Amino acid sequence: MKPVKIRRKDRGVLRGIDYEDPIVVYRGERVLGALKKLRGEENLSLSLAIDVFYSYYLPLPVLEAPKDIPRDKILQYKLISSMMTDPYVDQVKIHTIADSSTSMVMAVSYLEKVMELMEQHGLNQGAGGEGESKQGVGGLGGEGEDGEREEKNKLDKKIEEISREALRRAAEEAEMAKKIQRIAQGIAAGTGSSLFFEDRVHEVLRLARNTDVQRILALLSGLPRHNIRARRKVVRQPRGELRGYELGSDLERLVPSEIALPEVYFNLKFAENKLLLYEKVLPENWGPLYILLDKSGSMDGAKMLWAKAVTLALYIKALKERRPFYMRFFDSVPYPLVRVSRRPRRHEALKLLEYIARIKGSGGTDISRAIITACDDVGRGSVRNVSEIVLLTDGEDRVSEPMIRRALGASNAKLITVMIQGDNPDLKRISTKYLVAVKLDKEEALNVVEL
Repeated sequence: MKPVKIRRKDRGVLRGIDYEDPIVVYRGERVLGALKKLRGEENLSLSLAIDVFYSYYLPLPVLEAPKDIPRDKILQYKLISSMMTDPYVDQVKIHTIADSSTSMVMAVSYLEKVMELMEQHGLNQGAGGEGESKQGVGGLGGEGEDGEREEKNKLDKKIEEISREALRRAAEEAEMAKKIQRIAQGIAAGTGSSLFFEDRVHEVLRLARNTDVQRILALLSGLPRHNIRARRKVVRQPRGELRGYELGSDLERLVPSEIALPEVYFNLKFAENKLLLYEKVLPENWGPLYILLDKSGSMDGAKMLWAKAVTLALYIKALKERRPFYMRFFDSVPYPLVRVSRRPRRHEALKLLEYIARIKGSGGTDISRAIITACDDVGRGSVRNVSEIVLLTDGEDRVSEPMIRRALGASNAKLITVMIQGDNPDLKRISTKYLVAVKLDKEEALNVVEL
């Protein structure tokens, strides 16, 4: 990206910020770029975007002295000053200090709210951008043509009110965006990057404003991530990693202290397979975790919300276990397959969350067709390890047992059925595990995740 040269008059109102530094310019441009994608073309100055970002990012940002503020930056100075002196900002900065992605979300959301509120208060006339307007919101660059003290005091008070409301509304969105980022970024090291989210702020904010996403994440928040335990699948390997100790006669894994034993005693323990050995293992990959989620009309409402939250919890589990994640909605027909790789690309989780939130309950139910389609999906891949197909449904549809058993065997997959406030004897017979969810609370959700 070609750096933007900031003219002297475009400098902001924070002390110690190099407004020509490429990183500083980059972050300001990212804020403006996200605002443009959310609201369309906006004539905001780059220095304002930089000032707002670093007001959240820095532990103790310092304003320039009032006497050093140019006339066309007075309104910008008042806005930043009002935000920094608001007691509520201390609660927000616990999450934004030295966190560039969260600071970016706060800066974008805050500026968007400020513009909306100023438009509502009729302070958007004469937007000139680049600080050229006298009173405009677009450049936030002047104190107004009317220099009377009363008008000035009214304007100052209105700016404080706007900043206060914008800060609180932006903080709510930032909290929701943080939850989305945690899901999208993954659990293990190396699965995400803050630079990626700085470029995707507009997508994260749109998801944070989605009512369905808010309800799903609220339910998911009842499942602490430390409760979503990963199963570790290992195979014994003499040259693997050390896991503990065991008894045996494999001299290649002999604990050195055994060599000090008297020869007769050593030979006796060797003959009885009782020598102390290192236990060494190598991790073995799981097959895909495949979710089949019933979206028929009877699932609409609380059932669908609970099932979607469980699906996201299972996605987190798949990330922890380093296994591919597949998902299909189905009613009378299976819907398009969503696939997230073992080491997911950074945008895949955002698209997964958006897709899950968008689907509504409607249509009939064909469970047999959905399971066979899932088996075909698994079988097409070069998967040698056992896969798990988790079926979330309330359907009492009769299923074709012989066909499903053959399909499961051919794809080397296990069927785990979660009946949501219902029962299906046919599925119970062919499922490796069968669970009935009645209360649709976090305890039952954890039971599913731990299957």
